[in-house]
Amino acid sequence: MPEFSNLLRGKVLKAGASAGLALAAVLTAGGASYAAGDAQSGSFQTSDELMVLQSAPRFISGYSLHCAEEMAKDSITGPEADRVVATKYSSARYDRAKKTWKYTGSKVVVVLNNSGYCVTAWRR
Repeated sequence: MPEFSNLLRGKVLKAGASAGLALAAVLTAGGASYAAGDAQSGSFQTSDELMVLQSAPRFISGYSLHCAEEMAKDSITGPEADRVVATKYSSARYDRAKKTWKYTGSKVVVVLNNSGYCVTAWRR
């Protein structure tokens, strides 16, 4: 196991160095734990934050009554909301307090919960 840990650490550090990032990986009994950040600014993300970034929903699984009403009020169609989520999931912002994801398109903003259920939407 130490050989694998050293190999993993070497690969992660090499990839991070080429991207201009400071990265670290530690193999634990429960799996890998990661920390990543920008070496120049000194800001780092913990493994919880990295895990959150990976779990942003990529499609809408349903609509709350509030969301449906807001979409109707602003003349937002289902396919239009779907496009925003499909094209903006990589830049979605997570609100820890509300446990929701905000997808900001050029004309429409869509907010989903962790299950991909649309909580609200509005036109910009």
